Amino acid sequence: MTTSASATQRVSWPRALAAALVPPVVVAAGASAVIAGAAGELPDPVAVHFGVDLKADGFAALDTVRWAPLLGVAVAALLVVIQLAITRRDERTARVAVTLGAGVGGFVAALAASTVLPQRGLTDAAQASAGLGAMLLAAVVGLAAAGAGYAAMPRPRAAAAVAPPPVDAPRIPLGDTEQVSWSGSAVMPWWLAVVAVLVPMAVVLVVAGFSVGSMWLVLGLVALAALLTALLLAPVRVVVDAHGLQARSPVAVRRIRIPLAEVAEAEAVRVGLINGFGSFGYRVGPAGTGLIVRPGAALRVTRGDGSRFTVTVDGADQAAAVLNALAAQGRVPH
Repeated sequence: MTTSASATQRVSWPRALAAALVPPVVVAAGASAVIAGAAGELPDPVAVHFGVDLKADGFAALDTVRWAPLLGVAVAALLVVIQLAITRRDERTARVAVTLGAGVGGFVAALAASTVLPQRGLTDAAQASAGLGAMLLAAVVGLAAAGAGYAAMPRPRAAAAVAPPPVDAPRIPLGDTEQVSWSGSAVMPWWLAVVAVLVPMAVVLVVAGFSVGSMWLVLGLVALAALLTALLLAPVRVVVDAHGLQARSPVAVRRIRIPLAEVAEAEAVRVGLINGFGSFGYRVGPAGTGLIVRPGAALRVTRGDGSRFTVTVDGADQAAAVLNALAAQGRVPH
């Protein structure tokens, strides 16, 4: 039988929370200090919200804004606690959750300062407007915070499977010295890409209109929609051979590899529009990590420690049968 999920290698709450929260705390502290240092040159109140025309339409007292970067810490804590609770702190899913939490928290904390600092020298915050530079600066800081969170997490340990896949798991006939390989792919249907990207963008564009003041916003959203659509329509490619499983797609930062020695069982499953991963892309959820590019057939691999990886691919039943047969070679049944 496959190793129970209870054997999954886990990360402690203190370590995961520290890795996720320290980067946003550092960013928030620095951002608050920068705002305090520039307080003498800032209007009071300051602009804290900008409309679709990029003009200021929301304001707050300067004393309140000084503490606004702490919102990034709160956002990071909320994201990480929810994800860690859902995924039960599995080493692999926890690393993704911490990276995401630290990155988003760092971005929010930095944005609080990067939108305020350009208002230095203004006597009336109503004259302020949002700039692309502020967003880019916050994004760079967020990426750095995400990298710090990722580096602070332990590298997932090997999860070797001792026994062969269960006898009732699908497999092809294969001798002890025979070798075989399989490859397949999957791509998101165009209509789903439209729903996932173009519809929300269209709503924003309708709200923004095509006035001169919002033209840069329109162009930016169009470019972003094109990029996201291209990413979502890029295929995921899966290879099963004597090395194990390899899955690659532009939506994943790097190629995903599961050595053959770690494969405890492979099975074909179905992933729905409403799935255990929350959406599409490289995701984490109660079912482990997943590279999900469309609803439908998927290959799910359980490692020796019970952790799981799911990838959507056409011919998932064939992939599972080949992977189980290769994993069974040289293993003694228990």
